[in-house]
Amino acid sequence: MTRSHLAGVLDVINADVLPGQASCSASSLLRATTSGGAFVAIGDRILGAAGVGRSRDGAAGVVRWLHGREEPGVVAGLLDHALTRLDGCDVVEAFTGGGVGAVAAGLPEVRSTTREALVTRGFAAMPAGRYLYRSMPLAPASLPGQPRIQVTARGGHRKLTVPGPVGGLLAEATVSVLAPEHGVLRWIEVDSGHRGAGLGTQLLNACLRYLHRLGVRHVTGLLDDHNLTADDGHGRIGAHMIFTRAGFVTGAQLATYTKVG
Repeated sequence: MTRSHLAGVLDVINADVLPGQASCSASSLLRATTSGGAFVAIGDRILGAAGVGRSRDGAAGVVRWLHGREEPGVVAGLLDHALTRLDGCDVVEAFTGGGVGAVAAGLPEVRSTTREALVTRGFAAMPAGRYLYRSMPLAPASLPGQPRIQVTARGGHRKLTVPGPVGGLLAEATVSVLAPEHGVLRWIEVDSGHRGAGLGTQLLNACLRYLHRLGVRHVTGLLDDHNLTADDGHGRIGAHMIFTRAGFVTGAQLATYTKVG
């Protein structure tokens, strides 16, 4: 892939953008191509593109991203070329790194052609969580009893915390602004001894209001909820409820893929 391919490759990548997700930019694509090999499928236009990488010892490979407008022949051709370039790897993973401009690792279930091509070639799927999004043209209304929130910057992220009355943290969350008007909630957790009292809802509301002040109008996130049959101690059932009550909807179920041998 060369710079002359950028516009066409961006078109095929952005054809797969999920609801609420920012379009991939040229700078994001260029960063992604520096971490491994990238190649395109060309007809009378750019039909698709993919990127691969290897571990230092060459034993493990990864199909970092692959886009072909879900055209079976294009997707199959790209994947076969990727596997040829990764020949000799003991293990090959796919869609484990988040892709180009994606907010989370995983292939969306709506991309059934790509999923079928992977499974046909011996890849096994592993649930990677639920992609959520919410649009907010207006700031969410403040909630009564909002706790004191501390905000600290860490790299490109902002951490919002609820301090305890005698030290420690009662709850914490991490948010980022990915692109103009687009933000992501990367992490939210409430201390196990303080769940069930509405603290998670209040912190999530504070995150949304904070992002809105930064100009964000579309918020995305990932919920690791592929097993909600019992509370595993991480509060995933409660997290699902507070996201839903805050207006988030499911954009896709995600899965990563692994091929051994």
